[in-house]
Amino acid sequence: MSSYAALCCQLQGGCPLKLSAVCCKVLGLPKIGMGGIEKDRHYFIVMKEFTDSKKKIQKGLLGYFTRSENGELSAVVELNKKTIKLTKVKQEDVQKISKDEAELLLEIQDMSHRCALVQNENLFKSISILQINDIVQVKGAKETWVGIVKNIINSKRDNGLKLNGTLFQVESVEGEDHKTKGRKNVKHTLINAGDITCASNTKVGPSHSDDKENKLYSDDAENWNKSPVGSQSPSLSPRKTGREKSDEVSTSAHLKISKHYSSKTFNSTLSIPGQKLTESDSSALEVESMVEVKLPNNAIVYGVIRWIGIPEGHDSLWAGIELDYELNNASDGTFEKNRYFCCEQNKATFIPLRNCKPDARFSSNVLKEVVNSPVPASVKTIQDNLAVQEDVPPVREAEALQLMKGRMKGIQGHHNSCYLDSTIFSLFAFTTVVDSILHMPGGHDEKIQRVLREDIVNPLRKTGVVNADKVTKLRKLLGCDTFISAEKDPEEFINILLHEVLAVDPLLKIRSGQKIQESYCYQIILERDEKLTVPTVQLLLERSFLSCDLKFEEIPSCLLIQMPRFGKEFKMFPKIMPSLELDITDLLSNTLRQCFICGEVAEYECAQCLLDPTLNPGAIKQYCFTCNKQVHFHKERKDHQFRKFPYPRDISARSPFPQHRMELFAVLCIETSHYVSFVKYGPSKHSWLFFDSMADRIGDENIPEITDCPQIGDYLLMSEDKLAYTDLKQLDGFAKRLFCDAYMCMYQSPRMCLYK
Repeated sequence: MSSYAALCCQLQGGCPLKLSAVCCKVLGLPKIGMGGIEKDRHYFIVMKEFTDSKKKIQKGLLGYFTRSENGELSAVVELNKKTIKLTKVKQEDVQKISKDEAELLLEIQDMSHRCALVQNENLFKSISILQINDIVQVKGAKETWVGIVKNIINSKRDNGLKLNGTLFQVESVEGEDHKTKGRKNVKHTLINAGDITCASNTKVGPSHSDDKENKLYSDDAENWNKSPVGSQSPSLSPRKTGREKSDEVSTSAHLKISKHYSSKTFNSTLSIPGQKLTESDSSALEVESMVEVKLPNNAIVYGVIRWIGIPEGHDSLWAGIELDYELNNASDGTFEKNRYFCCEQNKATFIPLRNCKPDARFSSNVLKEVVNSPVPASVKTIQDNLAVQEDVPPVREAEALQLMKGRMKGIQGHHNSCYLDSTIFSLFAFTTVVDSILHMPGGHDEKIQRVLREDIVNPLRKTGVVNADKVTKLRKLLGCDTFISAEKDPEEFINILLHEVLAVDPLLKIRSGQKIQESYCYQIILERDEKLTVPTVQLLLERSFLSCDLKFEEIPSCLLIQMPRFGKEFKMFPKIMPSLELDITDLLSNTLRQCFICGEVAEYECAQCLLDPTLNPGAIKQYCFTCNKQVHFHKERKDHQFRKFPYPRDISARSPFPQHRMELFAVLCIETSHYVSFVKYGPSKHSWLFFDSMADRIGDENIPEITDCPQIGDYLLMSEDKLAYTDLKQLDGFAKRLFCDAYMCMYQSPRMCLYK
């Protein structure tokens, strides 16, 4: 039955609104008895969008079938808080659910989320039979946490479906055995079924049940796993709410999990973070442990344990692992046709627990051994607890992705260290522009220099990862308690490290009139111009220098430019285009510069001409003697305050003059309070990486991650006009972050690096 005939009696040739006994049987509806007419509502959820009487019936809507006293069948759905009667329904467009299941779905406002939950049969089954003291895993706004169901509440909702919504009052699990990713002292959070990512009928509390009761529980669980969606196993008691179950017998979480193991009901069993499941040599591993696995080809892969249990058909503990990267033969969390957890396709693998080892890159308690395997050294297990004393060059472009890309790569963040992590990674991973500070003698504190060189930079370049304890060690040596745990900005770290600790010569020498100022970073300062929508860093730097009457006294080898934003929130421009190349020729003091008009040696410059719309916008306006006289003879420019600047007269002045350009090698970004970085790892325009030292969090550990983003190279080649008219919603996620959240742009002069 493919149309409304599936619901009605068109096959019988009668009225399409009357049901035959056959149709009742197909739909699971009660038959019309001789003793009276049943008026039960039989609920369904729309699983496929369709149109009825010119109304779009979107998937996720809830409705019900019912019969009138004369036996006519009608279908009703709730649309925009109103019930509408349907004229036709196709069987494949809807799925029958029980009233309890409909009340679970009612509180989920996202329609697509409703359908996704129904399609996840095992999870939906587990949630539908949740009771007081069951354990659930909840996906919060920022993190996933584990809690215990303390109450099940029927919310009163004004709807035409005659349903009450179902909410769960959950208390987060605390203590040594159940850690919740930083959620401390969280009590009684009210959630709906859509917030639950995993559910278990494991009870928490003192054990008073005997073997017979435990046997019954296991049998019930197995019966439920064999039942179709929406059906109720006869041996299962209905859900109890409020205080009905407060004194009911229950067993401890660890014992009940063991019962699940013995009864092999694992596809609906919750693996609880912090609950250790021991077997021989793997006693230290638990759910959410970071592990490494040796594949048959001797390659080492890394991942996070998402599930531990005994799969159906096996008699020992296995681990379900979400890998850091895709493998051809991996799954999405299913194993032998059973689902144990959910992740991206080709990123889940299942192996015996005894074959798992703690991730050697992030174990700070054991000495790591280099695995003797034929795979390249960049993917082998590393001894990152040991200092790397020999000098290691920056990572080459051809090796960068193999060594650096993936989770648990880069510098591991800890206690607001993102400002430091992103700065060090940007300055040292792929360039030698400031390597001189690692070896420069005479620093105030050679111990800090050694820690930075041997514990952080060299291991980063050699192994692709640095543990958080190495960075914490450096922070403690900076001589200021606030650097140990407080939030800081990159320029604060750069200034205290280079100036106060290492006593390094300033990176910048800038002339202001007759004075020379020295600094390590340059903050762009200029008045707001409403006509500028998407300025380039080139334009911002030129305007800032002209407005403040500044010039570089010498060509810098490294130029760190802070964008015009104040604090972490106020931005002068919604989008800024980082210039791939920075031409500083016209910003240098006492150097040959070219006339803006004729190309001869320039002697004058005018800041007011820079804003003149009739002249070529953007370029610095500098003139030779003749052109300066002609330009300022114009009546609208007679009041301009141009000035004469010195230039080397002992040098042969012939065009073209040498150009001094610097290359962009990194951009630090911050949206609100967390720093990340985009770093160029080679000369190719597509050689861009994104680094986040706190991309994820498991237990008490932050998980750093490096992602390749070659599309950034194409975005940086866009014109300012095209970017200005591009809707932010159309931008790639990485590109939006780069253009909207840029905080500091880092430039280098490869030629000058040879001399400094």
